[in-house]
Amino acid sequence: MPKVLSYTPSWLSRPSPGFDIFASSDKLASFGPNGASPKAKGPSREQNYLGPRRTIAHRGSEVFVVVDNQIRWSDLSIIKYDWENLQRKGNQKAKLSSEIGQTYKILRAPVSEQIRQLSVSPNGQLLAIATSHTVHIAVLPDSSKFEESTTSPIKVQTHTLGPTTHVLSQSPVVSILWHPCGVNGTCLVTVSAEAVVRLWELSRSNRWSFDKPTLAIDLRKLDSAKSQKDNVSPRGVNSGRGFSVDGVDMEIVSACFGGTGSPDESAWSGMTLWTVTAEGDVYALCPLLPSKWQPTSTQLPSLSAEAVAGGTASSQDVDPLGDDVPLNEDQFLWLSDIDAQVPIFAAREDDISINNAIYNRPQRPGPTPKLQGPFQLAAGSLVDYLDVSDIHVIASKIDTEELMLGEDIESEQGPQEEMDGLSAAVICILTTDGRVHLFLDLEGVEGQWLPASAPERASSIPEAPELVLLEALDTMDPEALSEIEWPTFSRDPFSRYSFFTTHSQGVFSFSLNPFIKRLEDELQNPSTAGAQFRLNMLRESSGILRERILRFDQDRFASSQTDSSPSATACIVLHDSDLGYFLLTSTNNNMYPHAATLDLPKSFAIKSELLFEDDDFDSPYLDPDFHDSDGNLSLTTHIARSAYEPSSTFWNQSSILGLTSQSLPPHRRRTLRDEIRLSPATLDLMTSAHRVLSSETHAIRTAAAALFNRCERMVQELRTQIERVREINQRAEQLSLGGGGDEVAGETAGEKLGFRVQVCLERQGGLTERMGKLRRKATRLERRGLSEKEREFAGELKSLEGVVMRPEGGEGTGFEDPESDGKAKMWWRRYDDVAALSKELVAKAKANENSNAEGKKEVEDGYGLGVSSALRRRKVQEVMAMLEREEALVGAVMVRLERLKVAAGGGG
Repeated sequence: MPKVLSYTPSWLSRPSPGFDIFASSDKLASFGPNGASPKAKGPSREQNYLGPRRTIAHRGSEVFVVVDNQIRWSDLSIIKYDWENLQRKGNQKAKLSSEIGQTYKILRAPVSEQIRQLSVSPNGQLLAIATSHTVHIAVLPDSSKFEESTTSPIKVQTHTLGPTTHVLSQSPVVSILWHPCGVNGTCLVTVSAEAVVRLWELSRSNRWSFDKPTLAIDLRKLDSAKSQKDNVSPRGVNSGRGFSVDGVDMEIVSACFGGTGSPDESAWSGMTLWTVTAEGDVYALCPLLPSKWQPTSTQLPSLSAEAVAGGTASSQDVDPLGDDVPLNEDQFLWLSDIDAQVPIFAAREDDISINNAIYNRPQRPGPTPKLQGPFQLAAGSLVDYLDVSDIHVIASKIDTEELMLGEDIESEQGPQEEMDGLSAAVICILTTDGRVHLFLDLEGVEGQWLPASAPERASSIPEAPELVLLEALDTMDPEALSEIEWPTFSRDPFSRYSFFTTHSQGVFSFSLNPFIKRLEDELQNPSTAGAQFRLNMLRESSGILRERILRFDQDRFASSQTDSSPSATACIVLHDSDLGYFLLTSTNNNMYPHAATLDLPKSFAIKSELLFEDDDFDSPYLDPDFHDSDGNLSLTTHIARSAYEPSSTFWNQSSILGLTSQSLPPHRRRTLRDEIRLSPATLDLMTSAHRVLSSETHAIRTAAAALFNRCERMVQELRTQIERVREINQRAEQLSLGGGGDEVAGETAGEKLGFRVQVCLERQGGLTERMGKLRRKATRLERRGLSEKEREFAGELKSLEGVVMRPEGGEGTGFEDPESDGKAKMWWRRYDDVAALSKELVAKAKANENSNAEGKKEVEDGYGLGVSSALRRRKVQEVMAMLEREEALVGAVMVRLERLKVAAGGGG
């Protein structure tokens, strides 16, 4: 689990310039030196909105925030650097007044409706802007433009996505997703509430790519389609709407892809679109691909391996009419279409040294996949109805054993820890009451297509795929639930088995890493004896970690006059060299920033294997020998505490000043300047003023009481810190003096420390002695000469070299056995003779073939010698077989001579 190192930093808190990024435009004056107060605002339009709020996006350390329906662009690393320099110089006030308006830049985009979602493309060049019904694509400026001194808004090039498709008269947009397999990250998928999926392949050079999607699928029509010939395209803009039962049941609330396009994920995950309805029905669409797509380095080999394994299994199936047979045939046909293509290799824009192959979408069996689902939720005692708000899918790991086919996986893909993961996907469903349901997809989702034609006979209804419930965890207090709640998921940049949830009560972190290895061992165990008992034990054990990262103060936001409910924006989690492991979110329509700096995971921290051997993710970077007998740390670790943030009541402008211009008619305003007279009009004015003033004074009293409680809490925390410092001092004195204190296992802490030092000294002495022995042995080996037997052996090797090694000139050295009378030749001469003989025989064989061809005609005409063609053909085959044996013999001789050459060289 990530450990919180610090909460909202000072460079994001009031009155630092970083706070201005999230402050409303009419409140910036209150932060200046003149102390002016902002104008009062009426109720926010966000109060009645029910849907996801993803109005914070990032590109590296750059953030894009929606405030007052305008997109603000800032760089957090630059703000942090400037604020730290400001603190060191000590001229905060002078610098603060000059920096107002310079901490962010406004991106001007022609968006009239309230912005609900922001999403940056994978290549960092496009920004998808979604309102409740419309979608816009903005071209982001280069990062270097942020450092320019101009303060005027930047007008960005903006395209309306689907000007006749995503309009106010159509269904609302629930999700905007960038396709993991899109070319250079320019493929966008939009999902509407009426279960319509549209795939857009954007190109800045082609404006028509923003008008019409390359693929549009109505999931309701697809669910009832029987073949590829059925029309599954969504209805037109002017077509009438008719009532349908499926329209009520398939109201999509969220969608996501099954993977991020990583090479260690399963092949089908990156092209699988998961959707969930408001009632909890889960559907999968696989494969969903653009017309041009980029596979990962392991995607196509993994798909080929699965297709071969599936084809082998289906060929051994006794039931030829089973459903797996056409499925395997469709997958094989789909992969054959990919293999027949000649890919285009284009360099990525973010790294020109990495080339990626671009393929066309296969046309067989068809571009439209089959809708898989609804999945049956094996929820046990849970209620059937789930009020779902978001979905998050964790991809299964790639089958490395099947992909590598017995090769050394350890040497090519790194250590075994990097290959840990589940062989099944995990589907996370979040409901509006803050409960996270974790399901396991044991069967897996593969590519499926509709048949080319409708079947003649009615096929059996297939069984609905099942999702097994792992656990259901609550994150919200039921008594503090708001009527407008829409919790959301956020990904972790380090591990796909960790994620975050955001709602009005705070931010929670979930980690499945301690649970994964035990569950994978159970899934890979072929024995079924006692499997149900072990799975129940795993489910009941606390394997899935849950921790609150941020807690939002309900009372603080209730006192705000701008909004009655603290609506929270989906958090973003980024990793930057300047910011570290950083989490950022906001509440009340991005008016109050909340952040947390988290500790780096174990895999990215110091090599902890040198300090401790266990796999506890919450262990600090300390040697376990520094624990006492109770297992507590002898030295306390850092405990993060959130800084006090004053309520907005202290700087909000009183609405009593505007009461005269709002409630009194013009002919009665002059009475305010006259002497007070007892009249019904004066009484009405006093009553209205008292009504406003009492509510404001009550909010001030509440904020002051919160400040008083915080001061008392600070005193208690200070006392706790003093006690811990005193305890650390006592333990340090015990270690330094070597006596006193409690005894641990019959010996004091000083004796234990002395024993450890003595063991280290003995180990060092043993290493020194061993090093000396090795040095003396090496010295004796250097001074020792060759013995007589070694000299004789060297002479024999030299003589053998003269016999075996071919001279450089190609002629012999005259070394031949005198007893053989010149009959025995050297090996290279024999090899030359065999090679010449081979060439001669080959030439004769070719001549014989030509003569046989001519003789065949003569024999057929009756003018030949009477030798049959079959006999001649047999003789030629015998000659060719002799030549092949001769060549094999010569090759074996060459291999043996090479081995003798290597042995002679090594011995010399």
